[in-house]
Amino acid sequence: MGNNHVLERARSAAAGVVVGILVVAGLVSFGGGAAVATDAAPTLPPLLQRDGDVVTSDPIPTVQIDNGYVWAQTTIGSTVYAVGKFDNAREPKAAPGTALTARSNVLAYDINTGALLPFAPKVNGVIKAVAASPDGSRIYIGGSFNSVNGKDRWNIAAIDAKTGELVAGFVPSIGGSGVYALTTSGTAVYAGGLFGQANGTARKNLAAFNTANGALLPWAPQTDLQVDAMVMDPAGKDTIIGGRFSQINGNTEMRGSGAVDKTTGTLNTAWELAKTVRNGAGSGIYAGKAGTFSLTTDATGVYGTGWGYADAATGNLEGTFAAEAGTGKVRWIADCIGDHYGVYSTGKVVYTTSHTHTCETLGLHPEQAPRVHRYSEAYTADARGTLAPQPAAPGRKDWGGTPAPSPYAWSPDWAVGVTTGLGQAGLSITGTGNMISIGGEFRSVNNGQFEGLVRFSTAPPAGPKDGPRLSGDKWQPTATSLTPGRVKVSIPANWDRDDLTLTYELRRAGSTTPLLTTKVDSTWWNLPAVSFEDTTAPAGSQQQYTFTAADGNGNTVSSKTATVTVADPTPPYSNAVLADEPQLYYPLGTIGQDVAGANSPIFRAGAKLLSSGTSKGTGATALDGTETGRVDTTTKMPAPSAYSAEMWFQTSTTSGGVLFDFESSAAGFSKNYDRNVYMSNDGRLNFGVYSDGTRVITTKAAYNDNQWHQVVASVSPEGMKLFVDGQLNDQITGVTKGQAYEGFWKIGSGKLVNWPNIPTSVSLTGNVNQFAIYPYGLSAGQVKTHFWVAKGSTAPVAAYTATPVGLAVAFDASTSVPPGSATVAAYRWDFGDGTTGTGKTPSHTYAAPGTYQVKLTITDSQGLVGSVKKPVVVQGANALPTASFTLSSSGLTSSADAAASTDTDGTISSYSWNWGDGTTSAGAVASHAYSTAGTRTVTLTVTDDVGGSATTTRKSVVAEPAPLAGDDFEQASSRGWGNAVAGGAWTIAGGSQAAATVAGGFGRLNLAAGDTRHATLNATSVPSPTLETTFRVDQGATTGGAYIGVIARDSAAGRYLVRAWLRPDGTIWLVAHRDGTVLATRAVSGLAFAANTSYTLKVTVTGTAQASINAKIWATGATEPADWQLKASDATPLQPAGGVGLSGNRSGSSTAALGVAFDTFRVTAAE
Repeated sequence: MGNNHVLERARSAAAGVVVGILVVAGLVSFGGGAAVATDAAPTLPPLLQRDGDVVTSDPIPTVQIDNGYVWAQTTIGSTVYAVGKFDNAREPKAAPGTALTARSNVLAYDINTGALLPFAPKVNGVIKAVAASPDGSRIYIGGSFNSVNGKDRWNIAAIDAKTGELVAGFVPSIGGSGVYALTTSGTAVYAGGLFGQANGTARKNLAAFNTANGALLPWAPQTDLQVDAMVMDPAGKDTIIGGRFSQINGNTEMRGSGAVDKTTGTLNTAWELAKTVRNGAGSGIYAGKAGTFSLTTDATGVYGTGWGYADAATGNLEGTFAAEAGTGKVRWIADCIGDHYGVYSTGKVVYTTSHTHTCETLGLHPEQAPRVHRYSEAYTADARGTLAPQPAAPGRKDWGGTPAPSPYAWSPDWAVGVTTGLGQAGLSITGTGNMISIGGEFRSVNNGQFEGLVRFSTAPPAGPKDGPRLSGDKWQPTATSLTPGRVKVSIPANWDRDDLTLTYELRRAGSTTPLLTTKVDSTWWNLPAVSFEDTTAPAGSQQQYTFTAADGNGNTVSSKTATVTVADPTPPYSNAVLADEPQLYYPLGTIGQDVAGANSPIFRAGAKLLSSGTSKGTGATALDGTETGRVDTTTKMPAPSAYSAEMWFQTSTTSGGVLFDFESSAAGFSKNYDRNVYMSNDGRLNFGVYSDGTRVITTKAAYNDNQWHQVVASVSPEGMKLFVDGQLNDQITGVTKGQAYEGFWKIGSGKLVNWPNIPTSVSLTGNVNQFAIYPYGLSAGQVKTHFWVAKGSTAPVAAYTATPVGLAVAFDASTSVPPGSATVAAYRWDFGDGTTGTGKTPSHTYAAPGTYQVKLTITDSQGLVGSVKKPVVVQGANALPTASFTLSSSGLTSSADAAASTDTDGTISSYSWNWGDGTTSAGAVASHAYSTAGTRTVTLTVTDDVGGSATTTRKSVVAEPAPLAGDDFEQASSRGWGNAVAGGAWTIAGGSQAAATVAGGFGRLNLAAGDTRHATLNATSVPSPTLETTFRVDQGATTGGAYIGVIARDSAAGRYLVRAWLRPDGTIWLVAHRDGTVLATRAVSGLAFAANTSYTLKVTVTGTAQASINAKIWATGATEPADWQLKASDATPLQPAGGVGLSGNRSGSSTAALGVAFDTFRVTAAE
């Protein structure tokens, strides 16, 4: 009861009986226990479906570690350098102890193939840190060792990245426990760890050396405890350090992380991260028991991981953080509880390794019982919302309201290792953007043979094969015939390691057409029920049902098959109830389900099922008069405003009890409770509603005579009414609504504090049957009909035909059938548009076309009613749609948007575009790239939902953008190429200028066997160019091969070359180089190398933190390929400033000189 004011929430009426009903319940399954779903915070970042920027969960075969661990990694090009503690590498997928190759705590492997490389230095101790030099020529290692390749090296060394030999002249030494962090910048390498001297000079856990000669630099910041991580700030000024320390240079604000000037070592006190994330203590029982484990960067951010074995005052973050480069301003926090280890960012996606056991503040899994750990996560690099408050984590900081990233649905399975003593999985991550390498002490991934090292890719070589996890006996549906002629089939949702959304289909044996196809989001910790009600199976037949679940890549699993015998035709009483569209219907007997909806009943311990009741075929429920002698609804729902509650009961009790009520709590104390019907000790019934105070109707007669009685309690605009045994007992006209709150219906027991006529017991001893809730007030005729049908009478059968002509519909109810000798006394129509009518054959004109649910209710001469409701489709005259669009152009590309198109009497179903050059496309928004400049007529055709169409046109004017560099070779030159149209003078490198000439509209290179010529334009620097050239050669494949292509980012530091490899076998390959290092190769299918055939080569080079190189080639005049044929990346790219140019090389084994003729060369900014 009570008088609390709670916001009233609108609810919709039941939709009636349909052929199939799908229910997806977040925390509720049919027949399950009570559970209440809680609303997520409105700004909680959404859990995201994995997209093309995120690696799949498919582990890719990779060289393994045998009985050891990988502690740290770095990448140069496509080579991963992994360090830690191990004596042997093992071939991919090989069993422990087999297929071994000796390696001494360091190895290198190709991230594209997973194969071990020959690189094999010998280090006599554990290695905890590795860093690549900026030019990629060497790696630095740090740890606890004193010998490398048989020579003295104390805890730090530099190794040639290709040969594995020590770098001559670099011989620093560090004395102490070891070096645990390294980073490099320019001419300095920075070391952190736990040590007291470097090169014989006092240093406290931090030191820097000259990369040329190993000389100790003046840089000398200090920490009180161990340094575990170091990176260079992408903004360029500071060195960022992390660890388990509680101060830097004596400043105690810098606990666990900080920034120091990379030249002077001066503490940057403005670095904001250290003022927010505080992990570290220098003294007391928690000294050294919290810290920053690892750090990484991308072009704009610094990312790190936190751990702690202490209280929140010592370490306030177990999780991952992102901070802005240059300032340290916190971008986001991911406060998943559990120590975190490795971290890596692609610039779009941030990966971490951990042993997270709860992360509900970020919308991931809550704490499980027993505890479940997950060992890797993927997040967006940007913030997408804010953290929810920490629900229950003593000793943890509550980061609620802090900006947070969105997590991706990406969760491989890991088997933890034992070699470090930590009992973890992944400890470090590196990668090349579209591929990552995770190293650690894990023993397997996804139950496969992967130990110590594993790769994941956005495009795994064998394709994405990791699909839904459950199948067969581990994924079992239930099928029950809840009422005759109806089968409800339900199954817990499946889950997938790298897909949030799965597609489900339900099939009945003997049919290839699914009964149900639907998409449902699920995770390993949240498996909502997927349910469907089949009303098409023949009564009395035996049916089999099977679910399938498929991920976005087509990986599909099947459930176990459920078998059920379909019940015989529905009992008349159930038909009468369902015809009146209840919101909830519990027959309360052998059918223990909600027949009308999905709010399943919970039968408490004192409620026992009976095989017989008021209606044949449904049974009843016996209540034992105790607190557990009751039946409750499962799902919380809004308290109905207008409603009818109907039930049959049988009792001889003299201590009374609650027949049913509505309460705010599922169990225990309810603050709000009303809408009750209860029996006093003397057998009288009381119907109560709280509406500005208690409002109660009490019967004069007693009903504890051990006979079955019908009770209907309703509230509607007509007032508060109590019916007993088909007759109106009493009413209060002024009560038209009850108190607004949310709660649960309870049958057989309840709360009656402060209500009148309270019985001795609130729990009823007796039998109950046929409980139903309607979202409106039942009429006297409906109540009477239910009563007499239960007693064996027959209700009239309503039926009608509808004949639409335009917007007018003629209705005819003459096929309605009254029972026996009765006649139809009245026809009442609800036309589904808010209007009503009467009569056997009314006509009605609708205001607009549409589908209307038309209900006919007839009343026979005995006062019994029957209803039928079905859809009536009204077409009307179709109004044609209006086609309208906007058009814009950029360079050769036109973009169109048809959002302004309208259809006044329906919807637009399709958009068709003709671009005026023979090409077409579809969609409300479209774009098209023309091959040449000019003016074209763009035509839009829109079609509405009934086939009407309209067309409109606009002019598209496109022009080629002015090139940033390029040439059409219309000049003439007998030595060199002179000046280009854009980009300045050509520079010819690689030999005599005489090999380069311009004549006849072509820039020509004459190449003898073994010759190479580079022609460059360096007056204009193009950071991210699109380069396009057309060329031909005068010799065929039989005389030998050649490389012809383009140059980008040309400078003293090097250049990128992307060339067509014209091979002696007549095929053409694309090859991307960084100077002499091949980044990628790709054979081009369907294209042959022939003399005097013109080819067009198109290349883009983009990116700063990681260079992306794309290329395609085709025969000039043919259609340009839609997709890039070659894609390559460079994780340590050349700086974007640099020139562009053309290149030619003739094979040294060629039998004839080669003439190359470039027709055009054009350089624009990459889109």
